[in-house]
Amino acid sequence: MSTGYATAPGSSANLGPGFDCVGLAVELRCRVSARPADRWTVTELGRTFEPAQTDLVRLVADKAVGRPLHLEIDNDVPRSRGLGSSAAVMVATAAAAMRAAGEEPESVGLYELVTDIEGHGDNAGAAVFGGLVAVAGGELRHLELSPELHFVFGVPDDRLRTSHARSALPDQVPRAAAVRNAARLAFLVEGLRTGDPGALAQAGGDELHEVYRSPLSPVTGELMAAAGQAGALHTSWSGAGPTALAIAFDPAPVAAAMEEVLERRGSVMVLDVARTGWT
Repeated sequence: MSTGYATAPGSSANLGPGFDCVGLAVELRCRVSARPADRWTVTELGRTFEPAQTDLVRLVADKAVGRPLHLEIDNDVPRSRGLGSSAAVMVATAAAAMRAAGEEPESVGLYELVTDIEGHGDNAGAAVFGGLVAVAGGELRHLELSPELHFVFGVPDDRLRTSHARSALPDQVPRAAAVRNAARLAFLVEGLRTGDPGALAQAGGDELHEVYRSPLSPVTGELMAAAGQAGALHTSWSGAGPTALAIAFDPAPVAAAMEEVLERRGSVMVLDVARTGWT
């Protein structure tokens, strides 16, 4: 075995009505180096520690190569903010581990491995394949994305764990709400494909997850409202939050409005789409 290196992008899942089935890769990168070791160790943010057996990076690396490694992680993706940090670090870790074992990873295998452990095919699909993806029943498809669209993210300093955000969701939703959300998803996909403002305007107002998560992070709704007033075509929670996503033709006024809401209690980023997934 030798040293292996890989990267993977962050991602924004759901984009409103695409709950657990739509993911967009964004240019925030997680970089991982892996090398053989006598015991499991991880170096990150200047600290070296032994990961627990339940740690996601240990789980995915162990499943990928079945032996202890030393992992060095440099992750630009904010943690517990709804930007796909877990998927990015798992994809990069698995790929680096395989390369350290002398094996060149295959994208389909990486996707299946990470999805099996994390359970979120939308983020994993975006991190592996890049671009805009839809997933369902183990199948993945690339979706078209208008080059006119820009993606603005308001990232609060406060974290919101995915498990906590999921615990706020009901087991059932009213049929009428599900029907309305199906229509929103159709308009979202069409709006992302064409850049049609009318279609994107009809895609907002999710009733499957955002309405139930809103009490967990009021600032997310404030960011979305400010972005909409500043000209955003569509706003949503980014993944499980608390980050808010705004889609716009002109990102500057939208970013300025979000910065005013945060008042130095977070950051605003205009991110390019990661057309390439893991490398």
